[in-house]
Amino acid sequence: MSIVNKFKGKDITLLKGAINREYYLDVKNEKLYRKVCKFYENQGVIFSDDPLDNYDIVIDCLEEDLQAVEI
Repeated sequence: MSIVNKFKGKDITLLKGAINREYYLDVKNEKLYRKVCKFYENQGVIFSDDPLDNYDIVIDCLEEDLQAVEI
């Protein structure tokens, strides 16, 4: 399942803003951030014990996925 199939509309806009470093997703919309983390965890992404590293991992995955579908 693609990130754009899982999340729609406003959520995709918020995710794009986070990858453009307009704000921190975990601060602006913690609930969406947790859902995105769970999505990537289910996709097999391995997270560390460091929340800052995890945030960078999520942003990198989002950037890659959103560029792949040219959103």
